[in-house]
Amino acid sequence: MTPEEALRRASRAGQLFNDALLQETLDIMEREVMEAWMACPARDIDGREHLWQLAKTTRKFRDLLRGTMESGKLAAEQIRQHKESLAERAVSAVRQFRR
Repeated sequence: MTPEEALRRASRAGQLFNDALLQETLDIMEREVMEAWMACPARDIDGREHLWQLAKTTRKFRDLLRGTMESGKLAAEQIRQHKESLAERAVSAVRQFRR
C-alpha cells in the first residue's frame, strides 16, 4: 500500500472512529454484552465464554479502527519526507545546472 493510500484509509477510519453514532453503538454493545456476562450463571461456562468473546471482538474492532487512523500519521510523515527529498533534489539539480 502506498503512503497516499494509507493516508486515505486513515482519513476514512478517522471519520468512522469519530462518528458519534458508531461510538454510541459500540458503547451500547460493550455495555450490553458486559451486563449479560455479569448476569450469566456461573455454571453456564459456554455462555460466559461466548459473551466474553463478543466483548473482545467489539474492543478489537474499535482498536483496529483506531490503529488504521493512527497509521495515517506515519503515512503523512512519509509523504512529507518524500516531498522534502524531491525539493532538495530539485534545488541541488538547479545549483549544479547553474555551475
